[in-house]
Amino acid sequence: MNAAILIADPVVTAACSAAAALALMLSVAPKLRDLDRFHAAFDAYRLLPSAWTRAAALAFVAAEACAALLLVVLPLQALSALAGLGVVGLVTAAVCANLARGRRDIRCGCGSTADSMPLSGGLVLRNGALLAVLATAAVSAASGSPRALAPLDYAAATFCAVALLLIWQVATQLLVNAGRARA
Repeated sequence: MNAAILIADPVVTAACSAAAALALMLSVAPKLRDLDRFHAAFDAYRLLPSAWTRAAALAFVAAEACAALLLVVLPLQALSALAGLGVVGLVTAAVCANLARGRRDIRCGCGSTADSMPLSGGLVLRNGALLAVLATAAVSAASGSPRALAPLDYAAATFCAVALLLIWQVATQLLVNAGRARA
């Protein structure tokens, strides 16, 4: 089996879409629970005038929630993965901009316990891995597999999605622990 056939398989699309949807949902939920905390983290990035950051933070949370919802509702569509790519790419660009300015002392604002994570190259790598998962979902969906998902495919996609999510969660926890150790 060559790589093009493997990438076009709907199990790959479903697994990558589900893993990314779960990662985005785990990021959105804490932001919705404490919008003020997320706004403070968003404002600390200093990428927009302070007068605009509350509206921009709310718009970002809405965009992130929409991307997660698209990945759930339309998991086999390239548009869903592209929405996720846009949101995660924007966040990663913001982190990179602050790292380039030497601002490693601010918190990521990722949500949950990850809020205690300072900006670092490791965060960029973790986000890069999520971008790779989303890009794989987009390419896989755009390839247009001629076959439909079979019952066993759903189990395989679920297993792969959970494995990818656990890897993402472990990477997040390692970054949180590293940030605590430096502090």
